[in-house]
This record gives sequence, C-alpha cells and structure tokens, in this order.
Amino acid sequence: MINPSTLRAMVQLLDDPDLDVSVAVENRLMEEGESVIDELEALWLNNEFPDASRCIELVINKIQKNLLHQRFKNWIEQDQPDLIEGWVLVTQLQYPGVKLMDVKSQLNDIKLDAWLLMGNVENDLDRIQILNHVFFELQGFHGDTSQYHYPDNSFINRVLERKSGNPISLSAIYLSVAQHLGLPVFGINLPQHFVVGFCKIGEAYGGVKNVKAVPLEEVGKVVFYINPYSKGQIFTEENIDSFLKVVNVTPLPQFYMPCSVKDIIKRMLRNLHYSFGETQEKSKRSEVAELMRIFGMTDEISSESGDKDDNS
Repeated sequence: MINPSTLRAMVQLLDDPDLDVSVAVENRLMEEGESVIDELEALWLNNEFPDASRCIELVINKIQKNLLHQRFKNWIEQDQPDLIEGWVLVTQLQYPGVKLMDVKSQLNDIKLDAWLLMGNVENDLDRIQILNHVFFELQGFHGDTSQYHYPDNSFINRVLERKSGNPISLSAIYLSVAQHLGLPVFGINLPQHFVVGFCKIGEAYGGVKNVKAVPLEEVGKVVFYINPYSKGQIFTEENIDSFLKVVNVTPLPQFYMPCSVKDIIKRMLRNLHYSFGETQEKSKRSEVAELMRIFGMTDEISSESGDKDDNS
C-alpha cells in the first residue's frame, strides 16, 4: 500500500522526460491496482498536477480495464453466474463507477412494489399481470423505438435511469425482478428479438423460492412467453412459429427453450459491438471486442452479429 505522500511524488514522475522513469512509475501504480484508484481520481479531478493529468487518466483507465477483465474472467468461470453481476461488468466498460449493490437496490425496489400488490395471489398468469402493471405502468419501462441501436440501451444503469431499452435489456431486468419474486421466468434466445418465458420447474426444485439457483437442465417446458419490449405482451409457441416465418429463419428447438445467463451476456456483447459500430466509436468497439475474446467469441468479432432490425 502506497502512502499518500509517496503516491503524490510518484504521480509527478508520470510525465518525466526519462522514459525509463515514467514507465517504472506507471508499472508500480499498475501493481497497486484498485488500492490507488480513489487517490489517483482525486488528484486528477483536482488537477493538482496539470502536466501529468493525461498520464494520470491513462493509468486509471488501465487499472480499471485490468480489474474489469479479471472480474469478467472470474464471472465466466462460475457454473451459475449472476446475470446482473455480469451485466454490471459489461456496463463498467462505459460507466466504471456503476456499483452492483446500487443496481440491485434499484431492482429490489421494483420487486417490492410488485410483491406488495401480489399479496396472496397464486395464479401464475395473474401474478405476471401484476408484475406487468408495476413494471410497465407504475415504473414506466418501455421499448426504445426511436434509438434502437443507442449504446446506452445496453447499459443497466442507463436503462434503469431512462426506463427505456432494447428487447434484451428490458427482458434481463424483467426476468431478474420476476425471479426475485419466485416466478420461474427465463430468457428465450429468439433470433432478432429476445423475449422471456414462464417455465415449469423440475419436481426437485418445485418449492424453491430462489429461482436463480435452479440449474438450466431442471427448467422445464415453457408455459407461455412474454415480450417485455411490447409491455409484457403474452404469446404462445404458435406465435413464435409465425414470427420465424416472417423473418425467414428456420425453426430450431433452442429458439423455444430457456437459455443460460451466459447466453444472455454474450448476446448483449454482440449487440453492443454492433451498436458501437453504428455510432463509429472504434475505441469502445475494441473494448467490447476484448470482452468477447475473453468469452471465447473471437470468431464473431468481425461479423455484424447484433440485433440489427429495428423491429427485432
């Protein structure tokens, strides 16, 4: 741990004309990692060392990127990773200050509103209708139809602030709240339009309140589907058949079945990679590509594989 006076002395050397000195200082700060970020940010914000300001900013960015990549690797290695945790990590590409605890607190507020209205209601469809009322009418969540490819539609803090998003971001928040209410709602990786499904649960997990703990292989048949991008519209397997015909996609079993949390994050990364291509933000697109490589998605980086259709 570097003490404050030593840190200040080191920062002044970040722009030293002797490259060996500046590189050695940067490497030392990189080794310290997260423990020096707050101090570095304070020095940068207060502009105490104007000549080294840009160097300080670059060191902060490098430390944050290294931390993000390591945390993302750790997340991927989990058998049943938490969806919101993974999404927060993706969000930190653009908004490094976003905290998982703050996001979960916001989601819990939505859950509490729905829980209070549900009371002793036991009918599955009625409970979903109550969740829809809270989510879309009281909270005001809606699909962003005017800026479909806007990158902020893929960042959880901005979706929660704006109450607006694309199909997969709205679905991710919706299913997270639903699962916290004990509702077996899971993501459905439908081509060009992500939705969710209300599913049966294996007998061994029938009484489990923590739906997130249910292994994907124990999630049974979808009872009905829900489209969070269209204010919770409920539909059936036959509607998916019709949709696939319209978009000229051959029906495959996985289009009708629950997908994993990792599949959801992968699709978010594809969409975000495409979105930054649309906005011509090359550096941000490269940062997304780095996370895709960590996820073993290297073959997809050169392709435009996001949800491109405004109606998807």
